[in-house]
Amino acid sequence: MEITFQPETETKRSPQGQPQPAMPLVSVVIPCFNHGKYLQEAVESIWRQGYPATEIIVVDDGSVDNTRQVAEALPGVIYVYQENQGLSSARNTGIRHSHGEFLVFLDADDWLLPGALEMNVRLLKQDHKLAFVSGGHDKVFEEEGITKEEVTQVTANHYLHLLQGNYIGMHATVMYRRWVFEEMTYDTSLKRCEDYDLYLRIARKHPVLHHTGKIAAYRLHTTNMSGNIPGMLSTTLDVLDRQQTCLKTHQEKEAFSRGHEIWKEYYCDELYKSLITGKAPASVKATRTLLQYRPILLLKFIVKSLVS
Repeated sequence: MEITFQPETETKRSPQGQPQPAMPLVSVVIPCFNHGKYLQEAVESIWRQGYPATEIIVVDDGSVDNTRQVAEALPGVIYVYQENQGLSSARNTGIRHSHGEFLVFLDADDWLLPGALEMNVRLLKQDHKLAFVSGGHDKVFEEEGITKEEVTQVTANHYLHLLQGNYIGMHATVMYRRWVFEEMTYDTSLKRCEDYDLYLRIARKHPVLHHTGKIAAYRLHTTNMSGNIPGMLSTTLDVLDRQQTCLKTHQEKEAFSRGHEIWKEYYCDELYKSLITGKAPASVKATRTLLQYRPILLLKFIVKSLVS
């Protein structure tokens, strides 16, 4: 969608009595598990926003690296420690320690792009019915030194689009209203795809908005959870299947079925590419995944391996 900002209508008074634009507090929650080496860069990207009404909460999910030392050396950062319980639990902990009207979840190894907070705040203020707003992002392939722009245009039927794939793609591009988390939280039983699960649950019930402005940078490296392709596919299909009992229309049921095929094709293609380039080992899980969902790709990989 094309972004158009409306003039601010809400005002507050300065100590001198002069009217000033209202500035809703934005809580940026940073879960961190052994990513202390990236943490300062993530926090600095929030400081550079130019949006003054922010609080930063670092939730240390049982790290054994220097996460505590880095966080405690950063001025104004709220540091919270918990025994390792996983990403969903760390985000829920951050919610409980936050005070903002709006919330953003930034992984410790990623960063926000300039103007991100102001852009999403203004869009949420234009429509008070929205549960969240999301935007585009950059994928930064650390080892290859390549940046790829990820921008998708979705202007309506967000739930139908989400049934067919996670067009949002990166969690830090999303800004939520606080009341969302009074109704639902992250599912701690999910070790992956907890963001996709939440998007589906919210969009099924509430209006949301997506735009093409770039909000954040997603760093891809060897320790990303998304590198476990068989695990990602399995969990993604499980999350999608949770929506089956909620489907009401023929259109939703068709989108659900297409989503199953789209996810299988996407992850199997990614797995095949990883196998032939040597980025992923030909493990039992990998071969079983291709055998179950795309046996033709397994055959191609076997033939290619024998020839080379």
